[in-house]
This record gives sequence, structure tokens and C-alpha cells, in this order.
Amino acid sequence: MTDPAETQLLLDALQRRIHAAGQGNSRALLDPEALTEADRLLRVSATPDGLSPAEVVHTGAVLRALRFLSGADEEERLGALRLLTELRLASPELAADDMFAALGANIDDGLALLGTDFLSRARTDADPKVLNRAIDLLEDAVRTTPEPKDDLAPRLSNLGLAYRMRAERLGTDELDHAVSTGARATSVCPPEAFDRPGCLANFADSLLARFEYAGRLEDLEWAVSVHRAAVEAAPVEHPLHGTVLGKLGAALTTRFLVKGTADDIDIAVALCERAASTATADDPFYAQNHTNLGIARAVRATRTDAREGIEGAVAACREAVAATVPGDPSVVVRWQNLAATMHDRFELLGARDDLAGAAAASRHALRGQATLAGDHVSLAMLLSNASSVLRVRGDIEDDGEDLELAVDTARRAMELTPAGHPSRANRVHNYATALLSRFDHRDRTGNPADTGDLTLAITTLRKVLAEALERPDRPGDLSMLGLLLLRRFEHDGHPSDLRDAVRVSEEAFSALSPRAPALAGAALNLGSALRTRFTVEGDVDAATAAVETWKTGAAGGSSPVSLRLACARQWAEFAARRGAWDSAAEGYDQACALLPLVAWRGLNRSDREHGLMRQAPVASDSAAAGLALGDSERALRYLEQGRTVLWNQHLDLRGRTDSLRSVAPRLAQNLERVRRALDDVEFATDSTPHPL
Repeated sequence: MTDPAETQLLLDALQRRIHAAGQGNSRALLDPEALTEADRLLRVSATPDGLSPAEVVHTGAVLRALRFLSGADEEERLGALRLLTELRLASPELAADDMFAALGANIDDGLALLGTDFLSRARTDADPKVLNRAIDLLEDAVRTTPEPKDDLAPRLSNLGLAYRMRAERLGTDELDHAVSTGARATSVCPPEAFDRPGCLANFADSLLARFEYAGRLEDLEWAVSVHRAAVEAAPVEHPLHGTVLGKLGAALTTRFLVKGTADDIDIAVALCERAASTATADDPFYAQNHTNLGIARAVRATRTDAREGIEGAVAACREAVAATVPGDPSVVVRWQNLAATMHDRFELLGARDDLAGAAAASRHALRGQATLAGDHVSLAMLLSNASSVLRVRGDIEDDGEDLELAVDTARRAMELTPAGHPSRANRVHNYATALLSRFDHRDRTGNPADTGDLTLAITTLRKVLAEALERPDRPGDLSMLGLLLLRRFEHDGHPSDLRDAVRVSEEAFSALSPRAPALAGAALNLGSALRTRFTVEGDVDAATAAVETWKTGAAGGSSPVSLRLACARQWAEFAARRGAWDSAAEGYDQACALLPLVAWRGLNRSDREHGLMRQAPVASDSAAAGLALGDSERALRYLEQGRTVLWNQHLDLRGRTDSLRSVAPRLAQNLERVRRALDDVEFATDSTPHPL
């Protein structure tokens, strides 16, 4: 709020200091109180829109310029240049060229400085006026910068970055402009220039943003190539060295998701780890480096069933959320990244607290989705990931509210993703899966289960399969389509649905290698379709093929244990119903052998108990198969295997250490310390959820 009286008093005081300096008294200028008065003057004279009278700005600019010329540091020169440029824009006659020259600058330097200030503010301020102001100033700076001038490249680069930010936040059609401006920046930037890594990185980011929006693979390849050039241009001692490593890692992660090249994700994780390890907490890219690392680790863990990487993924995403400065619009996406990695950890390790934490983080992110209204790429990603988390929790908890929200968010994500985009198929798959989950929930709970959800899912998925013939995850889409067709056949009874279900499920299964993580899921679906064919048509060959398919799925060592165990149980139960007791016993052997993995030591006690309770029939059904074979010893062994999973784990910690102590006493002591720690975990209360 303006205060005319105080404004005049401060203005008079500063003008007396300037007059004294003209009389040779530089101490009046360099007195620290002079800056306090100048800053106070700007505050008390400002109108509600932040503007101060021209006389005030002029006095502040002259004071700071004279302080710089009297020996003050570079910050005084920049402060004077900022004020002088604001004055030039408001009252050109009060800011002559010779005043800029006294500071060793021209008007283009001041415009670029102010533009960069506003661009920095825009990173953490979602107000469109801030970003628009940055662009106006940077456009004027570029237009008034003479060529050749070394400063032109970084100014163009910042302008390209600003165009990209506005396109992402406000939905403007400026990505092409961002790319062309970034390309021009790199073309005028000398090969050895200090600013070259930043110019290349900004240009590559714009290419990547255009790929994510439009899905052109050539933009993705170009972005990877330019990011590699940025890394080559930034030696270890360059302040952007770690940042460009992380950006290249993020681009390679994206390319892996699109093309499935194994080397890409391994290199991406290594690069992102280096970037995160070199960033300090005050680095503006600290949070983004940890986001990139979390995503890369999670992608590798889920695609290769590498459990050891998922803990680091969650930790990195949690650190990114914690390090995001207040007001930064990126926090919404980072909350969703945390939700996605916690969901991935649940899928890999089975801790129910992770699923609850993922759902909570997703809902937290969804509450901030309004900040992404113009950023269709980020909004679609947020909605798609949230849908996956909510659907899984809805399935496990039989929560209709979660499933309704999962369908809605999946539909919106799909609608925001244009046809032909590489992410379109994933989002259609998520939508189809959510529709199936909602249908099954309504069917289980006695609500009218209209097969319209199934038909919508089938139609949508068929369309995307016809469009995306080379997609790495195509087997998963085909397997899901087979399951949808089978479910519709079970309700409507159309023979063509059963034929199509078997056909597409066979195509999905045959396309997967024995080590593919998706193998057990595809085997489970194909076996179910073949079993239904046998039941309906009496096709004995289909029955034999179903058992062999489930056998393959149960042996799929890279697949989730829950799906392998489901295959083993289906195999054994189907064989038992047909009286094929030798085959049934073989299936139950496999199922019992997998029980300890359901309750592996990485889970807390309650999660292990919960996992075993869901598999409670395995031991008794296995024993029944043993008795049917007349093998009571085998039946007893099955019962003991099912009854003593947790007890055996406890006994594993009780082995004597006498022999070890005689040859390596320190190692024996450490082993006993670890045992005590595991005992503490074993019997601790398990009700505390993982913190978000």
C-alpha cells in the first residue's frame, strides 16, 4: 500500500545521498543504510499492481549505478540495470543510452536480465501473467540483440524454454516455436561456449515435449541425440554436468518405454544415479534429478522383476516431493510419480501399506490437477497413473468408489491422448482394465452387470491393436482382449467370443519369451479360455493345452509370484476335477513350493499372514490329491508345507554359530546381531503404514 508521506521522506534522503556523492562524499552512497532506504522506498511507493513512480525508479537506478561506479560489487550493477530497464520501458526519456553505457550495458542486456528474472519466478509461480511477462521481455531482448553477440544464444534458449513452459501449462500452440527457437540458439552458440550445454539441453527438452504431445518418434530420437551432445559439451567441472546427465537419462527412459531396448534403461539408471549423487540440496534441478532417478529405477524394476531396484525408486521419488519448493506446479506430477512407484513396489513385493500409500498419494495429486489444466501431457499421465493405483486397490479391497474413479480417470487420460501417440495404447489398456474391474465388482456384489462395459472395452482395445502393430506391450493388450472376450462369452454365450478369446490369447502367449514378466498372466488367461472351450465343446485337446499352458506360466520365473501360483492352482484344480490325479499332484507340488515366496521375508508379519490366508486352500487341496493317489506320506508333507511356512522362516534364524565362531568370531557376532534385529521385526507391531 502506498504511503505518500514516507515516500517523500525516503526520496529526499536518497537524493541528498546522491548530491553528496556529487560533492565527492562516496561514503554517503556506500553506507549500507542507503540500500535499506532504497528498498524501503520501492515498497512504500508501489501501487497494488507493483509499479512505482518513475521518479522513485529513476532515483533508485541512479543510486545503485553510482554505488557500483564507486566500488560496490556486481550485484549493484545488476540492480541498477534492472531499475534502469524498467524506467526505460515506462518513461524512455528518463533512461538514456549513456546511462546504460555507464553500466557497460545496452537496453538488450537489461531486457534479457528482467526476462530471465521473470522466467525464474515462473518456475515456481503458476500465475500466467508472470510467464507471459517473461516471454514479452525475452522477445524484446532477442529482437534488440545485435548479431554477432555471444549473449544471443542463451537469450534464445531461455525464450525457447519459456515458449515450451507456456505450451505445457496453458495449452498454447507453441511447441513448434519452442523447437525452432531452441534450434536457432544451438546454431548461433559457439562449440566451446560455456552456455552450450544449457542451450542443447533446453532444445532437447522442447523436442521431447513435442514428442510427448504429438508422438512423433523422430522427435524422440532427435531429443536423445541432442541430449548426448549436451553431455559431451559439459565437462565434469561444468555446473550443468549433473543436470544434463539426468536429462539424458530421462530421455533414454522414455525411449525404452516406447521401443523396449534393454540397454537404454540400464544406461538411463546409471546416468540418473550420477546426476542425483552430484546434485546438492540448493541445486534448482535437485528435485528433478531425483524424479528422473525414481522413474528410471521403477521402470527397470517393473520391466525386469528386479525387486532390489524398487526401494531406491520410492526413496528417490519421495525425496523429489520433499525437495520441491512451495508453489512449484511440478509438485502435482511428483506426487503422482511417488504414487506410481509405491504402486510398483506393491506389485513387486506385496506390502499392503504401499497400496494404501499409493492411493493416498494419487488422491493428493488429483486434488492439484487444476494446475495442469493446460498441460494435457502431464494431466494425461497423472490421470492414467492414478487410475492404475485406484483400480488395483479397488480390486483388492472390493471398493466400488475406487473403481468408479479409476474408470473416470482412465477415460479422461485416454481422451487427452491423441490417436497414433505412443502412449495411446497404454491408456486404452488401462481404460479397458478399469472397465473390466468395475464389471466384475458389480457382478460380485449383486448389482446389474451390464456387458456394455465389456463391449466398450473390447471395441476400444481392438481399435488400438489395429493401430499399434509394433508396440512392445502388444502381447499384454492381446491377453487383456482375450480375457474381456472370455468374460463376455461367460455372460452372453456368443460362440464367436469364445473363438476370438482363444485366438487372441494364443497370439499373446506365443509372442512372449519364457523369461518375460508378462508370461504367467498371459498363460493364466489362455489356460482359462482353453478350459472354457473344453467345458463347452468337449474338446480334449483344449483341456490338454490348458494344462500345458498353466505349467509354463507356473514355471515363469520372471513373472510375479501371485500369477505363477494362480497358474499352478488352476492347473492342479482342473486336473483334479478331471480325475487326472498325477497331474494334479504335480501342480500342487509347484503351488506348495511357491508358498514361501508369497510370504517372503521382505514383507512384515501381517502382510505375510495375509498372503498365506489368501492361499489357504492350497495345502488342504494338495493333501486331498495325495490321498487320491493313495500316498498318505505325500498328503502329510503337503499339509506340513502349508502349515509351517512362517515357522520354518523363524527356525532358519536359529542355526548354531559355534563352528563359525571358532574361525571368524567377528562374523559370528555380526550374524547374531542380524538375527536379533530380524527377531525385532518379526514380532513388532505391523500396523504403522509407510510414510508418504
